[in-house]
Amino acid sequence: MGLESFMDTEIRSSIMGVPVFINQKTIAYVIERASEGNYKDGLDNNKKNPWNEVVNETMFNSKKKGSYSNLSMEKKMMLKIQNENLLPKGGGSDQPSLEHRVFLHFFLKKEKANVPKYIFKHMIKTLKESQLNNITWIPYGRLILEIFNQGGLLRGLSETRGFTDDMLGTVTDKIINEATLANMKLIKPDAVIKLESNMKESRISSNLMEGFPPICKQDPLDVQLFYIADHLQSTGEEIRLEDIPETMYGRNVKVAKSRKTKRKPVSEAEYLEGASE
Repeated sequence: MGLESFMDTEIRSSIMGVPVFINQKTIAYVIERASEGNYKDGLDNNKKNPWNEVVNETMFNSKKKGSYSNLSMEKKMMLKIQNENLLPKGGGSDQPSLEHRVFLHFFLKKEKANVPKYIFKHMIKTLKESQLNNITWIPYGRLILEIFNQGGLLRGLSETRGFTDDMLGTVTDKIINEATLANMKLIKPDAVIKLESNMKESRISSNLMEGFPPICKQDPLDVQLFYIADHLQSTGEEIRLEDIPETMYGRNVKVAKSRKTKRKPVSEAEYLEGASE
């Protein structure tokens, strides 16, 4: 039948007719982290699971499960970052699953976790749920975008100029900032001061050279210095401060409002409306 050989578990799809394959090795390469370390699979939320006492001791300093309000500010922030980026989930942060708590346990105890495997397995799980429940939610939007970028797919689609961001439904995710801290009640709302230099949601239109660190002069000086030092250590190439570009952000696009929304049927005419031949 002309089917491709099964070599390893992978996600196969296509973008505008271009085949796309994502597997654990792809993720490890893009995030620059070896696919090794602790990984716990098949965890359910059974209260008799021995991992409950382990993670409760780590998070609440007790074998009994505490409430979200009992967590320290550091642990609340790490849980927020995990839920938004590493193991994305719908709903709030106050009821993490056992899988999320075990994953957080590895970070709090500074134990090496197999992050690429966690991300890939969670990506598959979320993909299955979205198909079964007819939900339009793409997890790991930033990671998938980087995979498309390094694969040259974004460059190819941009050059065709056949579709606009509005037609493709392009959105950008939310940003963790001072307003997020206020919503989490980690700081008082009246302590929030919005600066002109704040990061804004936008479509990144980078003017950086290939392999250049993702920094510009809009970033704080200590961030620029860190990336310069890291780039020198990893590549042996030295970057001068004056060589860093002034900006790297392009125009704004819509911010994603909801993680889990029902899929709205789109006709062929609506999809192709306004597109060039």
